[in-house]
Amino acid sequence: MADSSLVNQLLNDLKGEDKHKARYAAFRLSQLEDDRVLNGLLDALHHKDAEVRAIVAQTLSSKGTAAIPALTEALGDRSRNVRRAAARSLGMIGSPEVLTSLVGALLGDENSFVRWEAAKALGSITNASVVPELLEALSADSNSYVRYAAAEALGTIGEPSAVDGLEDALTHDANDFVRYAAATALGQIGDASSAPILIRALNNPNSHVWHAAAEALWSMEEHAMPALIAAIIDESSDTRRAALKGILWLSVEYDEEEARERSNDEWVTMWGWWN
Repeated sequence: MADSSLVNQLLNDLKGEDKHKARYAAFRLSQLEDDRVLNGLLDALHHKDAEVRAIVAQTLSSKGTAAIPALTEALGDRSRNVRRAAARSLGMIGSPEVLTSLVGALLGDENSFVRWEAAKALGSITNASVVPELLEALSADSNSYVRYAAAEALGTIGEPSAVDGLEDALTHDANDFVRYAAATALGQIGDASSAPILIRALNNPNSHVWHAAAEALWSMEEHAMPALIAAIIDESSDTRRAALKGILWLSVEYDEEEARERSNDEWVTMWGWWN
């Protein structure tokens, strides 16, 4: 139990006019065990200083499900930083009851940083019921960071129903990082039906994208081989070329840690002649 006089002082500072003291008090109170702390923090979500509200929203993740109603309300705060902090905290709490609110933020918030945070939060909860909404964000959000986070979340959740949407993102999204995230997510899901799309992605000129596709095929092991064998005799020279690259990639000794440590320039030096 925290020192009573310290808690009293911090609670008074939290309610006071000095925004700097209030910000420090919000942070410090989140570290203390006292029955009065939660109510003090919840009240501070209505503080006139947006930074205080954001700090409180961020620290309330440590208070668990008791903070969910207030954090859900904070998703409607006029400050984007408060809404973003609330989304992050709801994801850290991880209760299924926050899914509807996070989906609302993902699809409805006007600020891309809030939508991005909501997508990450949904991925951390790993509940397959939100796959349709994440697919909607992946295909329709105007911001590439949000689409990237949606693809990452879908890979973390690992639901096979996301494969078609991820394949579409890998093939058609205009942003290299979104295509990279889509390829990575397909590898995490591990559905061999996506192997043909991943094989074609080996021709992508961006080394991050094709390396993610190669890694995804690698993770499928022998399940990817039928698609590679079919592609090696395809009428399209580009497809045959990609298939040969995939077969060579799968046939060499592969060290994931070493692969992740290589720079983009090193990958281009090793494999750039394929593109």
